Amino acid sequence: MAKKNRLILLDAHAIIHRAYHALPDFSNSKGEPTGALYGISAMLMKIVADLKPDYIVACYDLPQKTFRHEAYEGYKGTRAKTDDNLIAQIISSRKIFEAFNIPMYDAAGFEADDILGTIVDQVKKEKMNLDIVIASGDMDTLQLVDGKHVQVFTLKKGINDTVQYDEDAVKARFGFPPKLLPDYKGLRGDPSDNIIGIAGIGEKTATDLICNLGSIEDIYKKIKKDESAVLAIVKPRILELLKNGEEEALFSKTLATIRRDAPIAFHTPEKNFKEAIDIPKIETLFRELEFRGLIARVSTLFGVSKSADDTSGSQQEAPVDTNPDETKRLTLALWLLNSDMNNLGFDDVVHYAGAKTFAEGKEKILSDIKEKGLSYVYEDIELPILPIIEKMEKVDRSFCIVWLRCKHVHV
Repeated sequence: MAKKNRLILLDAHAIIHRAYHALPDFSNSKGEPTGALYGISAMLMKIVADLKPDYIVACYDLPQKTFRHEAYEGYKGTRAKTDDNLIAQIISSRKIFEAFNIPMYDAAGFEADDILGTIVDQVKKEKMNLDIVIASGDMDTLQLVDGKHVQVFTLKKGINDTVQYDEDAVKARFGFPPKLLPDYKGLRGDPSDNIIGIAGIGEKTATDLICNLGSIEDIYKKIKKDESAVLAIVKPRILELLKNGEEEALFSKTLATIRRDAPIAFHTPEKNFKEAIDIPKIETLFRELEFRGLIARVSTLFGVSKSADDTSGSQQEAPVDTNPDETKRLTLALWLLNSDMNNLGFDDVVHYAGAKTFAEGKEKILSDIKEKGLSYVYEDIELPILPIIEKMEKVDRSFCIVWLRCKHVHV
């Protein structure tokens, strides 16, 4: 059999939420919040590096109510109102996937989990030659795990601590197969989604019931067939809770079950992920978002880029064509124009305010210094002390190296 390609399904909504709450509340020089956008960009690049996908698609929630809200008014009713800064970044996050040429799927009335479930189902039914890894910050997706064919790559803590679940790993954690996870929630409920379950049944009891009696439907069939046989397994109090809570259990299971019938038609992308990648497009967006650290990682992952505006095939202008001292002077000027920017370098000069070359960047920076009345500060205060600062930095570095060596020898 031909080797299967790897499809990564991104639960975009869950990853953005996790990144927003895990990372500091930082913004770009325009005051726009960017923490969650940085998080999902970094997570995406970690996925590419670790999982080496052939294809990637992203799945989204939409802001409208879903069928679960229609069925149960209290669904997710205990959750706090979503922060405006998070909403803005959820909207902007689509630009990141556009830059990476990653297709996006969503459907009115359905959650991202249902889109994931529908794609998994369509891949199976149409016998596409794909192994699937679902990347998510939400453990609900574990119910989609199937052997090693469908796995879940999820976040344990923050955006760097990850774990990958195949079916054996799910069984090891919960004690039963992935397909019974909705039954587990149906019995114990899920406070995060305000799913009620059966009052009085917690995690341990729910696990014992499923391991010994099977699904919720199986449990009630056995109760109705022979209560005494069930009493040999559960305490009378638990049996009474089950008998009084059948409707709640079945309804809660329905709410917790990922749908497989969202109105979408999944198609394998025409080009694999690496073939479709447009490095200058990604770098341009990262410059706009001021994710300078990630630009270097793009080069590491995908190789050296060409200028976004270069259609002739010539390489992007390189730092060796300029004086290193001139770059330092201009990055100092850039810092005066925007003191929120740091770790500035050649690349920031080249692309300042949309410039295409180092010369254009230099001209624009010096023009803005003059226009903003910063010429005296720049020329008469900052530039004269630049050599002194450089000497101090060298002394500090030398001192640190000596101290560390002495410390190492002492230890």
